[in-house]
Formats: sequence, structure tokens, C-alpha cells
Amino acid sequence: MGGLHAVLELIRSQPRRISRLYLKEDPRPDARRGEILKRAREAGIPVDFVPRASLDRMAPDLVHQGVYASLLPLPLLDLGEFLDGKDPLPSPLVAVDGVQDPRNLGALLRTCDAAGVQGVLLPKRRVAPLSPVCAKTSSGALFTIPLIRVGNLSQSLMYLRKRGYGVASLALGGSTAYRDPFPAPLVIVVGEEEKGVSRPVLQQSDWKVSLPMRGKVSSLNLSVALGIFLYAQSEDSC
Repeated sequence: MGGLHAVLELIRSQPRRISRLYLKEDPRPDARRGEILKRAREAGIPVDFVPRASLDRMAPDLVHQGVYASLLPLPLLDLGEFLDGKDPLPSPLVAVDGVQDPRNLGALLRTCDAAGVQGVLLPKRRVAPLSPVCAKTSSGALFTIPLIRVGNLSQSLMYLRKRGYGVASLALGGSTAYRDPFPAPLVIVVGEEEKGVSRPVLQQSDWKVSLPMRGKVSSLNLSVALGIFLYAQSEDSC
């Protein structure tokens, strides 16, 4: 993964996830690169100084800003193990249904981190890869939130409902207002921007939630819609 902010956040929060750090050769590194280098050395992370062309080859699809971190495999949790022994159950959770753009997924994870989401459910299929692009867009949130890998999302939601969770899906044309209070524990489902939440997942939803669209645009960015809903709920609980 690359990018000044994302790499610095990862060094601060989970330095052991980094196997090696690459910095652009620069006789006068700026303050942010200097801080990254200082923290990396304090954490015992191996650092190499390389030409910019080498960084471009390492991250061809990424604006790396002169810094690139080689990562160890990201650990993904099992849903049953994640919930085991927790009382009260972690809430809210967010379930991702069909979000296949890594930038959208990264922005979604950044919103989840900011709003205090306790875990994100990621299906094995029809979800964007946890790529360097996703990591950079998340500003490091990819590494701060528990990520739970599930097989069939609708079956996983059925399991969660049996454990006591309510399921609220953000959906165009939903009948429930986003400011209505929702009881904990709660799972919020976010679907693909174009198609929305899939029908099998909607069938497992206790509420279909809509946000008012008062302008000429028909929908909001996923991370924006989720953020509005999450912060409205936290205001209700204060």
C-alpha cells in the first residue's frame, strides 16, 4: 500500500503488518516522510530508499506519494469466532453487499472507523479486493476495523438475527426513515451504488431505510449515506 497518510496511520496502529517500507530517494525529505522514517525505525521496520521509478513499478495503479509499504497477509475473522464470548454483542456492524469498486470500499471503511463501527462483514464473492487502492482510500481504516469474511451474506444475516441482531438495509424507496431509532445490536447493510442491496439480502432485513433526496441527484455515495445514518443513530443514543 502507498500514500503518506495511509502508511503513517498503519505504522502508528499496526506496525507488525508491514514487512518492508520503501521510500523515494530524496536528499531533503519533507516533514511527513521524515516522520514516517522515524516511526518506522522505532518500530524496527526495514526501510529501503529507492528511485521513484521503482515505486511506480511497485504501485502502478496507485498515487504512492513517494512511500510504499509491503504488507503481510491481512487476517480475516470468522463470524462465529468474532461473536464468541462477547456480551453485549458488538454493535453496530456493517455488511457489504456487492460493492465492487475498491475506492468505494475504502471510503466505506473510513466512514466505519470514524463512526465507531465494531466490525465489517465482507462476502467471499461480489466485493472489491482488499487492495492497495482500497487501503489508501480508507486512510488506513482497512487495518483498524475487524473484518469478518462470510460465505453467503443472506445466510450470515439469518444467523445474526437468530443471535438477536436487527438488520437495516440502506435502500432507495425504503419505508423507514433514517432518523428512526434502531435497537442494538444492529447490522447495517450497504449495497452496490447502481443496483443497491440484493433481493435475498433485503428478504433478511427488518427495516429498509431511505434517506431523503431533495435535489436533482437520485442517490448518494455509499460512504456518505452510511455516515449520515450512523451519525443520526449515535445522536439518538446520546
